[in-house]
Amino acid sequence: MTAERNVNYRAIHTKNSWRKARHGSIKNALGKPNGAKALFDGNPRIDYDKYRAPLYVIIWQTGEKTGFVIKEKSSGILMQAELPIQTILKYESVSAASKRELEALNYQVII
Repeated sequence: MTAERNVNYRAIHTKNSWRKARHGSIKNALGKPNGAKALFDGNPRIDYDKYRAPLYVIIWQTGEKTGFVIKEKSSGILMQAELPIQTILKYESVSAASKRELEALNYQVII
């Protein structure tokens, strides 16, 4: 039986503002082989010529009040900030996020 994929994952690249994916857990959405860590490490499953460099990943679980924004501080070091679900759903409704708003969040190093 396949696990329910109720974790939403949106990657924001320099050439694509809202690439959609889903995951079965927050841990999978953050890590490898297909999560944020893999994306910023150069995941070979992503067409970087098409999307260009990753800037942010927004992750949220259905039914929760907050989600997370992930960005790379430097090679191999990721940072995370919380984001209210209302803001995430606003971005989801237009399939794009305000890079200015995302950059202004209070990030903490996670990896």
